[in-house]
Amino acid sequence: MYRRTRGATMKIAVIGAGGVGAYIGAVFARAGHPVALVARGAHAEAMAVNGITVHAPTQTWHARPAMVTDDCATVGTADVVFVCLKTYQLDALLPALPSLIGPRTVVVTLQNGIDAYATVAATIGAERTLAGLVYCELHVEAPGVIRSGIEPVRLVFGPIPPTVPSAVAHALQSAASQAGMDATCVPDGRVVVWRKAIFVAAMSAVTTISGAGMGLLRDDAEAQIMVTAALTEAYSVAIAEGMVFAEDPVASALAIAASMPATARSSMSRDDAAGRPLEHEALSGAIVRRGRAVGVPTPVNQALYTLLRLKIAARTEQARTQ
Repeated sequence: MYRRTRGATMKIAVIGAGGVGAYIGAVFARAGHPVALVARGAHAEAMAVNGITVHAPTQTWHARPAMVTDDCATVGTADVVFVCLKTYQLDALLPALPSLIGPRTVVVTLQNGIDAYATVAATIGAERTLAGLVYCELHVEAPGVIRSGIEPVRLVFGPIPPTVPSAVAHALQSAASQAGMDATCVPDGRVVVWRKAIFVAAMSAVTTISGAGMGLLRDDAEAQIMVTAALTEAYSVAIAEGMVFAEDPVASALAIAASMPATARSSMSRDDAAGRPLEHEALSGAIVRRGRAVGVPTPVNQALYTLLRLKIAARTEQARTQ
């Protein structure tokens, strides 16, 4: 349940307002925070004219951001910047990112994969960067309309040690919780990113290659063996890199998968169906490369990564010959 803020508001900038970005913007706008969305295309035009409609499992609601623009330079400085672009879009954002940064600004990276927070931190400083994730099943159903398969959406973020959570980070946790999200600020954002990468790399690859939803994956014993092996390999790479987890991320990932709707698919699977670029390099590819670097074998992830590469190559070749 959300509560409209009664205290100080936070200026929120969301870069990349697809399913995740538009949802985050809508949540904060509904609670009374000034929100600027940076996006393009028909979805952006619809949000600018009509606002954002969210269809969640138990309710439908509407919110209107203060600004929708395609130019970061028009936003001005923000208290919090959420970077919701795909990993392959991140490099193009970096030159524009400093225009959003004020003395106390924090930037929350919500990309899939393991490397995005380090890329952003190299541009604006690790002390301003919060590595984060959202546990969600969100997609753009129509321009200006977001479908959420999970309620509430969970937001977890944290700084990059030795930086400790700032006052703004704690204020963000409070504001997000009041706005209706399940929000947590943790001491080490790197562990947050790894936990998500372990889950998303396996689930994205398997759903994209097979075309199956979560229900079929859960019901197929052989698929469960493959998914568990992929998760375990990624976990082993994280441990070899020095990550310390309070809970077993493999068991956690399987529990999350078990709780998802049977028809749920990964965003990579939807991107593949729409002919859009995929994030395989930031997910399965990163697990394989990091495994090699620390001497951890990753044969299942290697197979998934290779199949994704071949799938993309075949799609490209087919488009060229049509």
